[in-house]
Amino acid sequence: MHPHTVNYSIKHIQAAVPVNTPNLAADVFNWMPGPFKSAKVHIPAAEFNLNKSLFKDHVAVNNSNIDNTLPGEFVGIQEVISIILAQEKHKVSRNEVTEGTYRMTKVRLETNIAEFFAFTDLRRINTASIQQFIDFLSDKELSTPTIVGYIAQLRKVLRHLVEKDIIQQMPLFPKMKVTQKPRGAFTVTEYAAVLRQAKLLRNHVFVWNKPDTRFHIKPLYRSMPLEMNWLIRFMVYTFLRPGDIRQLKNKHIEIISGKFNYLRLTPPEIKRHKAPTVSLPQAVNIYKTVLKHHTAQGFGGPEDYVFFPEEKNRLRALNTIGWLFNWIMNSLGLKAGPHGADRSFYSLRHTAITFRLIFGGNIDLLTLARNARTSVEMIEKFYASTLSAEMNIQLLHSKRRS
Repeated sequence: MHPHTVNYSIKHIQAAVPVNTPNLAADVFNWMPGPFKSAKVHIPAAEFNLNKSLFKDHVAVNNSNIDNTLPGEFVGIQEVISIILAQEKHKVSRNEVTEGTYRMTKVRLETNIAEFFAFTDLRRINTASIQQFIDFLSDKELSTPTIVGYIAQLRKVLRHLVEKDIIQQMPLFPKMKVTQKPRGAFTVTEYAAVLRQAKLLRNHVFVWNKPDTRFHIKPLYRSMPLEMNWLIRFMVYTFLRPGDIRQLKNKHIEIISGKFNYLRLTPPEIKRHKAPTVSLPQAVNIYKTVLKHHTAQGFGGPEDYVFFPEEKNRLRALNTIGWLFNWIMNSLGLKAGPHGADRSFYSLRHTAITFRLIFGGNIDLLTLARNARTSVEMIEKFYASTLSAEMNIQLLHSKRRS
């Protein structure tokens, strides 16, 4: 029997029964004339077809996991993420991980991991689906180290399932070859050019050539600040990270005078490092100059920040410093290193450690690593790996004394 399509037109009919009844379907049937009531009415069950073309390819692949043939209820990603983040928050309160580590975990779990596995029963994750996730991240042009970071968070998800006996064992993870790309350091010649340019730009105002877009830099900093040159030199003579500069206050610095002149630095903990460090002698006069300059402006107290103390929003201060440094780099054509490595404000720390490896005599890596609040492994992987033979030509040309 083929279905017939019938159009009904109802005009000016007043219902004898109010239509706000909760059992509207049954009442409508009772209002119908007798011949319609006696007919057998068959209403086919509603059928919904999911148009998979509306989804991204990776979702279509994982969509097969919705067909739950495994015993028990569907195990979704959102519930597991909430449990893991609660556990990580407790680790922060116990000082096992930093707040920054927690935020990074939260971002990675709630973005790409949650998106990719949104329709997946987590009990079905296997090596093939993990490879699909890696390909998904690669398609977003994420670097290999970043992808490795996402995989580490996915391991937390699966480890939780093992601990709760939801799955029997961890699936095998595909092997990834991680190619480290150290931030480009500066040669001595480039470093000298950077310092000169920071002074030359003091009398220049940056011209924003995109009037249709918002310029996020305050007018105060659109002319190169006096202290930018001091800050660049201070970074190279103290081995500090940009994150240290953001938090560094005068109370964190002690001037030591005697047989050796240096600054004893005790910045707030960063990357699980909180031991004090010492500067090179040149940092002492730089700090005294900066302190005198800011004291004349009404700053310079123990609770005042060492650099850009007028900016209380320290994230904005660090972003401004990065922008000012990029202004210098771009004006010199030094933003990219000789092998394409991108230079940033962080490159000054790389330069500081590299210069010590070149000019620091017979300094051992352990001493350098501890003073820079890093590890020997990191020194060898990210800093010593960029040294060329020419940089240490004095050692190569030296002769053994008899």
